[in-house]
Amino acid sequence: MADEVSLWRPQPGPQEALCECPVFEIFFGGARGGGKTDGALGRFAGRAARYKGDCSGLMVRRERTQLYDTIERSRALYGPLGWRFNDTEKLWRSPDGARLKFAHLERDSDAESYQGHGYTDVMIEEIGNFPSKAPVMKLMAALRSAAGVPCQMIATGNPGGPGHQWVKARYIDPSPLGNTVIVDDVTGLERVFIPAKVGDNKILLNSDPSYVAKLKQSGSPELVRAWLYGDWSVIAGAFFPE
Repeated sequence: MADEVSLWRPQPGPQEALCECPVFEIFFGGARGGGKTDGALGRFAGRAARYKGDCSGLMVRRERTQLYDTIERSRALYGPLGWRFNDTEKLWRSPDGARLKFAHLERDSDAESYQGHGYTDVMIEEIGNFPSKAPVMKLMAALRSAAGVPCQMIATGNPGGPGHQWVKARYIDPSPLGNTVIVDDVTGLERVFIPAKVGDNKILLNSDPSYVAKLKQSGSPELVRAWLYGDWSVIAGAFFPE
């Protein structure tokens, strides 16, 4: 996939594993600074190069304002490739016809608006911001392809947030160390947790050597262990002391 995207290549380790993983449902990340957004955007660019106009993606966050940084990063990755962005629709279109739409779901019921849509890729950034898994499952139902493109759902996130408990139960508890494919008892669909920590993101560490030190000053010891080391067991409830 890296050969198909000349302006972006996945870093060795978790990002490369994400781009090559064929599993239907992937949770990527688990700590701050692991290259989650770049991994998701770069992976989709590779899929778009491969499947062209048959590739259609939806990237979701909980709040509209949270989309700003992701969209700005996508401009740096997709603009030089000749993709065009419709700011009104928040929609990228590649020269080959692939499409990526950005959206936000401030209410769980907003997911119902996408039930008639069809996507090959659904990407949910910071999935822990969703208190309930219900809207996520509804978006999963929009994954389909008449052209036979293998559909995938990619979720990124860190410990904490209102959805901490259900995210932990779904992705972390079955395989705390990650990289083990889990088969859902009910649906038979596969999912996997690919851990990524700041130590895996050499580009970030080289450009901002003080990033780890800043994480260590970010809050309580529990929050630091969660954000820096991806420790999902540091809290008993759904929120940190902050």
